[in-house]
Amino acid sequence: MTNSDSASSISIRIADSINQIDAGEWDGLSAGRPFQSHKWYRFGEQVMADCEPIHLLVYQDEKLVGRASLWVIYNEPLPQYAGRWRVILRAVLKKYPLLICRSPLSNLSGIVLSNSTKDRNAVLSTLIGKALEIGAQRKCSVLVLDYLPSGQYFSLPGGFSVMKVSNPGTVMQIRWTNFDEYLAAGNKKDRQHYKRTLREAEKRNIRINRKSRADNVDDAIRLIREVEIRHGAQPNPWMRPMLLNMEMVGGSLLTADIDGRLAGCGLLLEDNNVQMATALGLAPQTPYVYLMLVYEGIRMALERGTASLRWGSGAYELKRQLGFEPEDNGVVAFAPIQPLFRKTLNRFSNS
Repeated sequence: MTNSDSASSISIRIADSINQIDAGEWDGLSAGRPFQSHKWYRFGEQVMADCEPIHLLVYQDEKLVGRASLWVIYNEPLPQYAGRWRVILRAVLKKYPLLICRSPLSNLSGIVLSNSTKDRNAVLSTLIGKALEIGAQRKCSVLVLDYLPSGQYFSLPGGFSVMKVSNPGTVMQIRWTNFDEYLAAGNKKDRQHYKRTLREAEKRNIRINRKSRADNVDDAIRLIREVEIRHGAQPNPWMRPMLLNMEMVGGSLLTADIDGRLAGCGLLLEDNNVQMATALGLAPQTPYVYLMLVYEGIRMALERGTASLRWGSGAYELKRQLGFEPEDNGVVAFAPIQPLFRKTLNRFSNS
């Protein structure tokens, strides 16, 4: 489905699949931003096949200057800060789904604006106004603008509540040409830490492997669920199709084996010269497996010459020592679509 509405020099088009949008036009607006390419969104739609995608494209003087990618989601894993509201919200979302704006599977915003846009606020208002209209048509409960960078939410129209998430992702900017150079750039304590990790991994017979396809999905999912339970997270409904379709974006599955038994895993995905780690799985009581996976991920990023490596949230002190820093993607904005959710949303945001 495509549609156009015109107001002065601004018009908007609606597409219900990335396959309806020209790849060159899409990637031209993305301008090399990571996890915003046409190929990445094809992967996202394949993995999130149970969610309805809606892509809003804004044109100014017939040039694409902004977009918002929305997903109608009935089974969104609710964050830990939802607390006691989780049970109630799960039941509500089965009838009134969320309308979430995000880049699929990447913990990044689904709003992309051209740097040359004449009036960014007008483009953003057009996108949000149309999103609210579509959400009402689909009987969605709440419009969620996920993973916003700090500052972007200040230009949102009225009616939005804003929450800063306390556990942002982490990213390493790659400044070295190889792994030896990376180690040499650290201090003596960092190098000793790496050598000690290798010795302990050798004692425990930990072996790290790289795989271009997932051939042990059930075992990997079991370990991924172990980590989700440990952190009080709900199961990610897209983990299995993500592993099964990783070849669409040149993914690499890192596995850690101990005496032939899978003890850990992590999926590395890449887009526009940036790598991202996801699908972390760890067996209980397997020290040094996580560290070996992280070091192997850093080594791979350096070998591939990527610009940066994203490694999710948590373990902030350890990651800081390894060279990671917090990402600027920790703001969530949400607005009720159906009037009956306004009071509930206010209670949730204040709890």
